[in-house]
Amino acid sequence: MRILVCEDEILTLKTIEFVLIKEGHEVIEASDGDQGIKILQEEKVDLLITDINLPYAKGLELVRFINTQLEFRVPVIIVSGITLDETRDHALELGAIGYLTKPFDPAELLGMINSYAGVN
Repeated sequence: MRILVCEDEILTLKTIEFVLIKEGHEVIEASDGDQGIKILQEEKVDLLITDINLPYAKGLELVRFINTQLEFRVPVIIVSGITLDETRDHALELGAIGYLTKPFDPAELLGMINSYAGVN
């Protein structure tokens, strides 16, 4: 899969990237929300993994952008340090397919991706 990862914390970004590449996925990086929106407009991606608290456009703004501006659906997994149930519920209501809180278990992230992709 081609996966866009929008994350401004370099350690988290590199951890996600390492895990995804190890599983054979192609990773496109964005360090802020505006860059993420630009990539979504210009490139076809199969999945977006994003933090909520990004510089410029926030992660939930990316979810809204996908739902209202893109011609094709891109599933979203949120990986965030925000542990509030209300935030998680709001992200899922907006259309995110999963929500993980930091620190997260890479196996859990891969499980979400594989579940979405129909891989057991």
